Amino acid sequence: MITTEQLKGPLGWSIGSLIVIFIFIVIAIASCISSLVIRISEKPTNNRMIALLERYDENTSTDIARFNGRSAFFKPIRIARSAPPPPPKKIVKDLPPPPPPAPVGPPPPPATYTGPPLIAIIGNEAWFRSGGMGSTPIIRLQIGEETNGLKLVNTLQPAMVTVEHLNGTYEIQLFDGEESFFRQDPLPTSSNDFLKEVGG
Repeated sequence: MITTEQLKGPLGWSIGSLIVIFIFIVIAIASCISSLVIRISEKPTNNRMIALLERYDENTSTDIARFNGRSAFFKPIRIARSAPPPPPKKIVKDLPPPPPPAPVGPPPPPATYTGPPLIAIIGNEAWFRSGGMGSTPIIRLQIGEETNGLKLVNTLQPAMVTVEHLNGTYEIQLFDGEESFFRQDPLPTSSNDFLKEVGG
């Protein structure tokens, strides 16, 4: 015999679960049978099918009309665009002939000497300050020698040399021969008015 204490244990839980499963199966079977009975009892009527087909045809015609007109309300009207005005005619002026092309060749020499500065003249040798062009800070040239585009042509002692530089020939002076400290006009003679004769 089953006691209440056994029903409170695992046996009671098992019986409750079986009852719930049985009720769920009964409800599922009843719903399936009822839906089958309802579908069998219903007979499709010709009037309903005809109405559905007419509605389909109407919707299809509306969709085709909307697609062709690209609008849900009206077919757009094409507006012809007016032709643009012709561009104004450009007046061609007589242009002067282009200048003749410059002759191809070496550039002309500078008007003034732009090479290393002259710092000394010793006999047939001239010294120039290299300014960083080369390994030594001083360029020493004999007459006829050439270094870094600078050629010594002649020396005119004590203060002038002739060189060739950048396709030009230049005479360079070591120093200015004019002595600016000598005045051309002599100073005025001083008067002896400040001396006074003293009687003796």
